[in-house]
Amino acid sequence: MADGGASSFIMLVTALLISGSVSAILVTEWGKATTVIQKSERKATYESAISIEFAGDPAMVSYDVQPGVNDTISFYVLNSGSHEMSTIYDVLIDGLSPGSTTESIVPSGTEWLPGYLLLVSVDDSSFSYSDGDDINLYFVGLSEELAGNTYSSVMMKEVRLNVI
Repeated sequence: MADGGASSFIMLVTALLISGSVSAILVTEWGKATTVIQKSERKATYESAISIEFAGDPAMVSYDVQPGVNDTISFYVLNSGSHEMSTIYDVLIDGLSPGSTTESIVPSGTEWLPGYLLLVSVDDSSFSYSDGDDINLYFVGLSEELAGNTYSSVMMKEVRLNVI
């Protein structure tokens, strides 16, 4: 009877030690999981606050044709989100990268704040469009850094060129 009590006590202590270490591991992992969930929720909040849109009439996009000079397509992009956007972006015209791009922020300024417009002008010697041609604009803009991350927003729009 004495042997049965000692071995039962050893088994009880062993079970308590194992369950205690398992519960400590579970509590630690639960804390890590909630931290990851909180970071994901914050990231989703910031991502939803970053957006851009085409601004203006898509049937009247400026196309400047000058003989002997690169043709220029100009359009506006609106920062429709609630955070500042960077002027680092990428533009494709009918799936091709133009030779050069320039931009300016309207109203005048150097920061593309919410509600501000970015006037983008793209030049290329290979443009051979005519008045009334439809083209596909693809624009990817980056946000300024938010909580250590940079987010992107994409605009795709079919527009009609208007020779000026």
